[in-house]
Amino acid sequence: MSPRSASLAPVAAPPSPLAGIEALATPLRRRRGEIVCDGERSAPFLYRVEAGAARRCALSADGRRRIVDLLFPGDFFGFDGEGRAGSSIEALTEGTIVLRYPRREVEALADADPQAARAIREIAFAAIARLETQISLLGRVNAVEKVGAFLLALEERQSAGERAGPRRVTLPVSRCDIGDFLALAPETVSRSFAALERRGAISLSAPRDVAILDRAALRARGQR
Repeated sequence: MSPRSASLAPVAAPPSPLAGIEALATPLRRRRGEIVCDGERSAPFLYRVEAGAARRCALSADGRRRIVDLLFPGDFFGFDGEGRAGSSIEALTEGTIVLRYPRREVEALADADPQAARAIREIAFAAIARLETQISLLGRVNAVEKVGAFLLALEERQSAGERAGPRRVTLPVSRCDIGDFLALAPETVSRSFAALERRGAISLSAPRDVAILDRAALRARGQR
């Protein structure tokens, strides 16, 4: 082989720091509405959404259901380390695939491999960021603000790395589920979508197909 040919030879990509973790994965396939994991049975594992979408539900003291997290491909969950009675992860779409990892083996790998440990920390930080976003959404003053901020957060997660300009957001949940996530009645969610459309912030070509037209209008506070 000539020196020129050798210089053009493809260079092998370095192994992913998550390669060892992925080798531990067990895929769980669920239909829409089926439970992926619940309560104490989830404690020995970590999870990652591979395809589809899921929601984390919890029961409040008065027995009402609340959605406390929405999970999309690439999202990990289960870092709290302890299952909780009354909580569950449910598939949102048909054919949802969630990968399950044995917690002890993942922790042992992190102890032995600094790169894997760093990758796991970054994953945990992303899960914390989702929680912070949820707290921020619930802290909005009125329903229109909550729905606008929800759409912006969803756009960021679905369109990471895409160019600027109008973007489309596919809602993986119903108006009822959005209400459970934002602590709003379903009718209030629907009125908020209508208000944002009148404001020119969004366009609805279908109930779950949203075009983001004006991000500034979605961020506006104090408008009802």
